[in-house]
Amino acid sequence: METSNVITSFAALSQETRLEAYRLLVRHEPEGLAAGEIARQLAVPHNTMSAHLSVLARAGWVVSRRQSRSIIYRADLSHMKETIRFLVRDCCAGHPEVCEPFLTALTECSTEPDPSLNPRSENVMNPLIYHNPDCGTSRNTLAMIEASGETPEVVEYLKTPPTRERLIELISMIGITPRELLRRKGTPFDELGLDDPELSDDQLIDAMMAHPILINRPIVITDKGARLCRPSERVLALLDNPVATFTKEDGEVVSVKGAEE
Repeated sequence: METSNVITSFAALSQETRLEAYRLLVRHEPEGLAAGEIARQLAVPHNTMSAHLSVLARAGWVVSRRQSRSIIYRADLSHMKETIRFLVRDCCAGHPEVCEPFLTALTECSTEPDPSLNPRSENVMNPLIYHNPDCGTSRNTLAMIEASGETPEVVEYLKTPPTRERLIELISMIGITPRELLRRKGTPFDELGLDDPELSDDQLIDAMMAHPILINRPIVITDKGARLCRPSERVLALLDNPVATFTKEDGEVVSVKGAEE
């Protein structure tokens, strides 16, 4: 582990809510907890908790997996061990055997890998797409997933809208703001005055909950991450074996290489 990684790790924990969230997840090893349950137990707003979990995940303290339509978070105890080993590897004035009992106890801490966190595991779930069949971009995205040999879980979100907690979680996973997820064309965006910069994130989320058509699409989640796939070829970076080239409904040909550029 490099010094810069350790600094990033400790910076992530140097905030009370994140520290308590990590300690809570340690207590719930190896099952883990859903983001909403973490927020409930710590009495923190769901959108705030999702942001904190994203910081912990980027620093390496937590890992996540998709379980049906929920995201389950776990403490990555191997990261904790590596961080502590970095701190004590030159300890005791050149006599590391003094710390041996501590290091032995640390090694005995149960950190068996969870197969569901391994992208090659048989337990890995199929891609999930929040889909609108009336949208050409969404249809192209779904077709690219299927052409790549995947069988996605398709959620027609206008028929089955996400819960508020799930919507907040999706926004956090994608790494965008609620405003960036808003769709204007063909929606009551203008009627509701949603271009008002004074509107808070909570107010924008309220609008999307009341009018799911305001949620832009398609959103795709795989073990490689989550994206708002506009343009549709953005989905190719989320797939293990993306199709080399694909012809969209309008005749445009896209490729993996082009999507990466």
